[in-house]
Amino acid sequence: MDSVLIPSSHQLWLRTFPLFVSFGQPLSDRRAKLDPSEIPTLDAQFWGRQTEALESTALRKFSDREIDGVFDQTSEIIDEDLLRFDPMVHYFRAYFADGDETRIAIEKEIAHAAKRDLAWMTIELLLDQQGFFTDLRTWYDAGRWPHGWIGNYPDGQPIVT
Repeated sequence: MDSVLIPSSHQLWLRTFPLFVSFGQPLSDRRAKLDPSEIPTLDAQFWGRQTEALESTALRKFSDREIDGVFDQTSEIIDEDLLRFDPMVHYFRAYFADGDETRIAIEKEIAHAAKRDLAWMTIELLLDQQGFFTDLRTWYDAGRWPHGWIGNYPDGQPIVT
């Protein structure tokens, strides 16, 4: 198998879910905690553990090349409409001037982190496995960026922006 095709229904969702539309807005859903910091960051250690566990499972069915292909396809779909990143860009405009190198780096990192989540979510869907990344869909559907966790997964709650 040289490439894995993302199901058309998931491709449609990737093209249309409300990417970052609630970025920085108040949160009414008590299942998550709103990150109070002005500049959110990914809890890379926690996310790394989730990624490593899923990658180990995925490599039993897919090659590295196939997994990379899913990541490439996911990124290409998200990047078809870069205006979807505007809510995040507008949020950071309050803290940094246009063209500020720190701002550009933060926006790129958040965009890449979200695309990685979405690619791993796609891998779980292809494995027909409900897991951490498919559980994040609730927050992406709400226009949020989940990037931290309180407690031990699956217990606890996500931290979102």
